[in-house]
Amino acid sequence: MNRLIHMVLAMVLALLAAPAVAEPVRVTVTQRGQQFLADFSFPRAAPAWGFFRSSLAAADSQPWRPRSWRVLTPGVALQRRGKMDALVSTGRGPVPRRVRVLVTPFTGDLLGDYVPALALGPGSVALFDGQFSVFSVADARLLDRLAPGFDAAQVGDSGTAVTFRGRNLRIAGDSEGYRLGRSEGTYGLFGVGAASVRNGVATVVDSELPKWIADYIADFTPRAMGALTARLGPAGIEQPTVLASWEGPNRPGASMNGGTLKGLILMRFEGRAALNEIAPLRNMARWFIAHEASHFWLGQAVHYESPRDSWIMEGGADLLAVRTVASLDPGFDGNKVLNEALRDCSRLATRRVGTAVERNEHRAYYACGAVFALVAEKASGGDYFAFVRQLIAANRADRTLNGTEWLAALDRASGEPALSRSIRQFVEKGAADPAAALASLLKDAGIPFRRSADGVPQLP
Repeated sequence: MNRLIHMVLAMVLALLAAPAVAEPVRVTVTQRGQQFLADFSFPRAAPAWGFFRSSLAAADSQPWRPRSWRVLTPGVALQRRGKMDALVSTGRGPVPRRVRVLVTPFTGDLLGDYVPALALGPGSVALFDGQFSVFSVADARLLDRLAPGFDAAQVGDSGTAVTFRGRNLRIAGDSEGYRLGRSEGTYGLFGVGAASVRNGVATVVDSELPKWIADYIADFTPRAMGALTARLGPAGIEQPTVLASWEGPNRPGASMNGGTLKGLILMRFEGRAALNEIAPLRNMARWFIAHEASHFWLGQAVHYESPRDSWIMEGGADLLAVRTVASLDPGFDGNKVLNEALRDCSRLATRRVGTAVERNEHRAYYACGAVFALVAEKASGGDYFAFVRQLIAANRADRTLNGTEWLAALDRASGEPALSRSIRQFVEKGAADPAAALASLLKDAGIPFRRSADGVPQLP
């Protein structure tokens, strides 16, 4: 009887969570000086609205929204529930259908997500529309159990349409569909100067970014895009754009991070050492541009079905970047990058690679994914670009790719199912001794290697 009641309750909750109408959540974001007012208009009643993008701040692994957002509507609180940020009703009723939030742009780096805002000079800011994307739940307690990468069927999601309003406003990218920003997609540029366009690639840089960095980005990005396009075909992007911000010289040393969106490469630079040209930072920027540009194909021409398939996109982009940079600079040591991937995968693959996001071990997707891509390259006669072209062509209809489809493509290329079985073991179960398992995988693939003193396989 208790089990029956539990099943009925689960069905009721699922029905309540399902969107009653197709009308999206609408968010109007209006600039007010250095801050923004975000007005949420919800299409249905719910006790809580969770944020799809609830990554933690990289600096301290703590939620960033409490430092950036202040809820102005009575009866609503911004709470951290489990691994989710959420707007939660503080009374007995649901969250009001209209909620206003005051936003002070947060420009810090996040663990595994896009920065909510990019500072692009005095009075200039780029605001990410994806930070406002929400879903409803029928019971706020469900948020306590949801993990990153949860099944969307568990919640009510009819999309989030974001409209930016302000002076001197432009939308990054050139697709009209991104002017609303359905759930995620782009940055609104407030008070940002015009882009510099070279060989079809636009760069929008912070007015205070050191000139040598701005010049290098404007020169190298078109070269990387040209090399990738020559091997993979057109990415379907009219005008790739780079947004580059300067966080200032307040810290010693130099650092850089960022990400990619539809047709966009995002870069953030920081540190006193970056004021003058230094080779390590230049090489870091070169690698980053090549990796992120690769996502225009592996990540946008085809995208993953689930975050658990991130190894396909991140590891694949790493190998594409290795081969692209090497084609532009014969002195580049690609094996050094791949050996770092082998070492990191040996350390991280004791547990399932597919669930690394739940452990904040995002590096597993890059490291192990690059090794798996190396196996696919060998199976494709040493041409990983050919393997990627075939993936894109085979999945052109729905533009979605999952691990099963990737492994099937490997089987077709190699004719040796033992390779896909070994990789599936890493993805779905992990390995008791990852170094030994990687050595076995490389041997079966016919990739020469040696083993270091601690047993980790390394390319010669």
